[in-house]
Amino acid sequence: MHFVAQGERVGIRHITMGDIPLLAKWWNDGEIMAPMGFRHGMGVTEFQLQQRFSAEINDTDPFRISRRYIIVDRQATNKPIGELAYGELDLEHHTCRIAIKIGEKAYQGKGYGYESLSVFIEYLFEHFSLRKIEIDTLADNLPAYYLYKKLGFIETRVEKNYWTDPDGVAHDLIFMEMTSEQRKQK
Repeated sequence: MHFVAQGERVGIRHITMGDIPLLAKWWNDGEIMAPMGFRHGMGVTEFQLQQRFSAEINDTDPFRISRRYIIVDRQATNKPIGELAYGELDLEHHTCRIAIKIGEKAYQGKGYGYESLSVFIEYLFEHFSLRKIEIDTLADNLPAYYLYKKLGFIETRVEKNYWTDPDGVAHDLIFMEMTSEQRKQK
């Protein structure tokens, strides 16, 4: 199995079509998706996800504007446990945005998110010669907020009532960033 990055316990690999059923399971689980504002899940089908990701899976461009990855537990025969993504890759300004989700509940709150993001951030800074990585979270998703702070992300702004979820609840969004200089100081 080819990993683009790996830590002591985790490996990060490209998404495959074989991952679609698992992504559908995670994306449709209201307990997993609640911190992102989808208390009842996202209601997506495997077919919709196949349509969404087939072009990306078949695209070998190493500088694609966005890409999704699967986090695996290297100590459990490479069991998929979550997903990572980068998007809005801007090679002119050397920036991108990232996102993470630990989809297997048994792995949440045990440091897998921290380790996954740590190695993913290093990979992105090195692979794309980035100057800045941005991430955001709903203001009421405190575990994500504190994880990002622990990793060294700095809060840059809060947008009040940024997004209204499917239940009609408005959420504030916290924007954070890490520069290559901040990373070196960590």
